[in-house]
Amino acid sequence: MRRYLVVSNQTLLTEQLQQELLLRAEAQDSVFYFIVPDTAKSDYSPEWDQKSRRDSSGARQRMGQTISALRAAGASATGSLEAADPLEAIRLRVEREGYDEILVSTLPKRLSRWLKLDLPSRIGRAVDLPVTTIIAKDV
Repeated sequence: MRRYLVVSNQTLLTEQLQQELLLRAEAQDSVFYFIVPDTAKSDYSPEWDQKSRRDSSGARQRMGQTISALRAAGASATGSLEAADPLEAIRLRVEREGYDEILVSTLPKRLSRWLKLDLPSRIGRAVDLPVTTIIAKDV
């Protein structure tokens, strides 16, 4: 059984991530755990001017839809809403559980804070696991 740690938020419902997850689920028995950072809407939506407002309900809804789709495909999937900075949540999760791969789903390069912060490389340096970056095209 293959175990995946998936880090995503706004891109949870994108075609690119959905296809990658379903391909892995169909290839072999898989377990997916989602870390969904609870980011402020202003972090990814310029028209939103209340920086302190979180997108918790939207993040939970996107995560729930993604988990439901994976379960319908026969995979085991769960997840949690975490602090806005995903790196520490990833470190803690990897210490508690064993994973085979980390999947980081980001917005397109021109919009992605995670790519600007070089999050995938930072994750790779912090944990001894392969990190795959999935860049959304349909947002």
